[in-house]
Amino acid sequence: MFSHIMIPVDIHLPPEIRKALDVAAQMAKWQGARITIVSVTGTQPGDVTHSEAAISTELQAIVDQLAEQSGSEVSARNIHSVDVAAEVDGDLTRAAEEIGADLIVVGTHAPRITDHIFSSHAGYLAKHAKVSVLAVR
Repeated sequence: MFSHIMIPVDIHLPPEIRKALDVAAQMAKWQGARITIVSVTGTQPGDVTHSEAAISTELQAIVDQLAEQSGSEVSARNIHSVDVAAEVDGDLTRAAEEIGADLIVVGTHAPRITDHIFSSHAGYLAKHAKVSVLAVR
């Protein structure tokens, strides 16, 4: 049914992301699908925690964990953005098309008051992505 699962991640791994990773790992194992972790990051001057090396290390740790958990081929892709808040939704939608994903598994939070004005990232992906989107709460 699905052969390539994309999982958008925030490298700070809020609880919603951890649950989405677990769901995607189970689905990949069941479907025999490969997984691509996609992160959109930007760097602020003097922010050592978001250096390219630190981001690569954190993404590799997620890749290793998912590969062990799912038994699937897992890779990571980091997209550098000048303005993450403004560009993340479009970057994730384009990334899904570029890598040929046929399912996006995205962690999301319970709706907040601001979600009635501005779409959440999961909501944006569900509306705009050309592939199936599974929002995990």
